Amino acid sequence: MVSGSPQHQQPSLADLGSLGADAASCCVQAGMVGRAVELFEQGRGVLLGQALDTRTDLTALTEQHPDLAASFVRLRDVLDQADDSAVLDLPRSGEGTAGAAGVDRQAAGVAFEELIASIRRRDGFETFLRPPPVDDLLATAAQGPVVAVAVSRFGSYALLLTPGGVETVALPELTPQTVYDQVVAFLDALDDTSTAAQGRLVEVLGWLWDVLAGPVLDRAGLTGPPAGGQRWPRLWWCTSGLLSFLPLHAAGHHDSRHDPAPATVIDRAVSSYTPTVRALAHARPSSPAAPGGAASLEGARMAVVAMPHTPAALDLPGAGAEAAALEQRFGSRVEVLTGPRATREAVLSVLPAARWAHFACHGTAEITNPSISRLLLHDHQTRPLTVLDVARLRLTDAQLAYLSACETARPGGSLTDEAIHLASAFQLAGYQHVIATLWPIADRPAVGIADGIYTALAATGDVADAVHTTTRRWRRRLPGTPSVWASHIHVGA
Repeated sequence: MVSGSPQHQQPSLADLGSLGADAASCCVQAGMVGRAVELFEQGRGVLLGQALDTRTDLTALTEQHPDLAASFVRLRDVLDQADDSAVLDLPRSGEGTAGAAGVDRQAAGVAFEELIASIRRRDGFETFLRPPPVDDLLATAAQGPVVAVAVSRFGSYALLLTPGGVETVALPELTPQTVYDQVVAFLDALDDTSTAAQGRLVEVLGWLWDVLAGPVLDRAGLTGPPAGGQRWPRLWWCTSGLLSFLPLHAAGHHDSRHDPAPATVIDRAVSSYTPTVRALAHARPSSPAAPGGAASLEGARMAVVAMPHTPAALDLPGAGAEAAALEQRFGSRVEVLTGPRATREAVLSVLPAARWAHFACHGTAEITNPSISRLLLHDHQTRPLTVLDVARLRLTDAQLAYLSACETARPGGSLTDEAIHLASAFQLAGYQHVIATLWPIADRPAVGIADGIYTALAATGDVADAVHTTTRRWRRRLPGTPSVWASHIHVGA
């Protein structure tokens, strides 16, 4: 475990870059496939992984050894408080910080490592804060394969996690340089409103199918749509580096969508994303009887944050329409915060009591410093609602967060392997499912897509399937405009 404030860890993590993917590639070539998965997982999402591990392992430690847990929290807070703008897992005000002031940071770091070593000598805590072994990671594939994609100068591979083990798919045409070129082309096209730009997006989707998605789905045995009446198969994408900017769920040659074996992902399977394999396990419901894709609002509340008018930002009339539609659909279970009532403090106070949350507002992804990516509320100019604010939440019964805002799943430019964005923050806060966007979206389509997703969700209760169904419907309407129909993704269980 790397000690110290995550904010202080960011520069060194950026320097390490693609270390996890490189290590995984070398292990595959050495015949160590299980170890490849472990190192891929260990080398990416370091900050997110530490936050998840700390929350899970600390709960057990508190129950069995409260004195050690108290010491852990105290030393962790000493190290964290050196920079109160840290990413992901700083304590909230007043949480376990007594006596921390004045303690030497370096001494605290040494004591922290010694404490962790002591904890690991206790029965049942030998793996405290250690990366999980491959057998634990394979358990996440019980509902469908998990595809970890390692892009490396030493050779790129898809690591296909299944309940029976790990399969590898060599991807010789998926090189770091080609990924860079295609990401640049894709992002440039998104900034262009011309018809020709949509054609360039279509070309990138075809390239994604040829070099990555097609070989993976063929190996997984996902060769066409399910037979009539059968459920769509599921799979989860766990990508690394710049590949995280691209919509793997939309990869394909979409003029083949009517073929018996269409060369498209969305005509063969329901795609979800996970920032790390551990994050997927964290998002799964604790009850084995609860289906992974299900979400129910029965007997619970829904918090809706709508900003049709935002200070120092363009109006979003669709935000009001989304809120009105949700009130009509779910009635008294909906609590709407809008206008001056939609402040950072007010929103953070209502989320713990709501099982579902819907944000219809502006969103901003800070490419150079993703920990301050934010949703724009009424007081965003003075007290923005950031990734850090959301990630600090501890929600025990949260099911669905729908982020109907721009680029809420877009990673940072220099920390792409860290998966720091608003979608992962909501997942860390406790939401099993997050619906987010990979790039900026227009106001009017956002309203229609939200309506389609909630209509499908009301019919099936399956969040991932609702996003998939709505994506296919919008592709039928606008087949040549992937910037609209491919924008939304499902993250989580």
